[in-house]
Amino acid sequence: MLLILSLGLLPLGIIAVLASIDNARESRSRADVEARALLAVHVQRFTLALSRNAFTIRAAHDAIIEAGNAERMCQRTLARLARLQVSRGRYVLFGSGPRPLCASEGFAPPPPPPANGQIGHARILPGGDRLLVYLYDGAGAIDGIAEYRRDVLASVVNKPPMRGNFTLELAQGDGIMPLRTKAADGPLSREISAEFPFVGGEYVLRVRTGVAPATLNGILVILAPVLMWLWASVVGWLLVQRLLLQPLGRIQKIISAYKPGDRTFDLPTIRSPAQEIAALGLSFGEVTQTVARHEAELEAAVERQKRLVREVHHRVKNNLQVVASLLNLHSRGSPNDEVAAAYASIQRRVDALAVVHRNHYAELEENRGVALKPLISELAGNLRATAPGSAAGMQIRLDIAPLYATQDVAVSVAFLITEIAELGMLCGANLVSIVVEPNAPSAASLSIEVDALVGEIDCDPALAERVERIVTGLARQLRSALEHDPKRGRYSVGIAVVERGEARPESSTD
Repeated sequence: MLLILSLGLLPLGIIAVLASIDNARESRSRADVEARALLAVHVQRFTLALSRNAFTIRAAHDAIIEAGNAERMCQRTLARLARLQVSRGRYVLFGSGPRPLCASEGFAPPPPPPANGQIGHARILPGGDRLLVYLYDGAGAIDGIAEYRRDVLASVVNKPPMRGNFTLELAQGDGIMPLRTKAADGPLSREISAEFPFVGGEYVLRVRTGVAPATLNGILVILAPVLMWLWASVVGWLLVQRLLLQPLGRIQKIISAYKPGDRTFDLPTIRSPAQEIAALGLSFGEVTQTVARHEAELEAAVERQKRLVREVHHRVKNNLQVVASLLNLHSRGSPNDEVAAAYASIQRRVDALAVVHRNHYAELEENRGVALKPLISELAGNLRATAPGSAAGMQIRLDIAPLYATQDVAVSVAFLITEIAELGMLCGANLVSIVVEPNAPSAASLSIEVDALVGEIDCDPALAERVERIVTGLARQLRSALEHDPKRGRYSVGIAVVERGEARPESSTD
């Protein structure tokens, strides 16, 4: 967010920086103009002083040539030049020949160089303390030589003194004659210079001045746009963070902590001028209330459906028990043993179905399926209770793992056990063993072993054949193959389970 705000304000910062740079350029241009104005004033003073002496020397040269007494005219000219206090110096004057006619006391200049078509020649002596000026006439003959000391020239160009911190110097190649020096500039100052050439560029008068060093106020003026840009970015980010991001973050935490099923949604107080954020939180609160209301309605509908299913199973179980009771009454009241046995056979199957419904009804709350252990235990009790007198001593031994099966599997298991156990009790069995043990994560095996069914069954071949067809059909409903071991009187079939217990219970005998 800070980066986005900074990029958004960047054009304003760039414009302000460019304005500051342009202002700095104007300051430098103004300083350059001032330096050239200083140079123009000093050039005028320097030119005026030297041109006055040059005019006097040339006029004296002409007068010396025309005068009858050349030496006297030469001395008078030297005296006149000496009276020029502004640009006093030492001079040598020539007549019509190359030999000097007169010279200032103690002044012996070096021989003049060739004119080379010029009317003047100047040379700064080594050390920069003196300046020699050679003057020629139109024909190239030497008119005179003038020597000026550095302090004299400095006095000429500095009267009247001009304010400012600048350096004035006369330069010729590597030779420098300083006429004015300036004080040391600050570490952040910059220097500019301007120069004016004399005598065909033989030497120049140069002025050097410094642009005022960058002060704290100047630096602040230059950096003010950048600082304003940064300040605007930071303030904008703080405002967005305080008024937008933090409220959204609090709402996001509440939303993340919300779980389906929560009845309340405690929205924190949103203090922000952005009313949309508060409206967003209130909208989510309304959504959670709507979801909670719908979940409550769904839970109530599920509870009603569960009660209805429980009631259906309960009524089916009761109706089956009523039918079983009626069959029991008819069986006891029948004078014919075969009819009574038929009633008892039907009653056992109705009881098996009733047991399945009752156990399914008991497990309906947890919806884990039908528990096989209590189902088979109750079924074994009903089988012993309805056994004929010939099988009154028959025992049923159980070894059932704590497993659960669907209602369809439980019905098939109950009928399978009933058919085989009834065949055994009708054939005079003394012991029936029922074993249910797991053999895979979602599968188990059911084994029913009857001692009376070992070898060939000769008690009632038609009954045995009918039971064989029935149990084969039940095994097909279980989607498993029925295994029959005649040597042990055992029937085995695989069944699907929905849950397997951790521990095997101990064997029990009914």
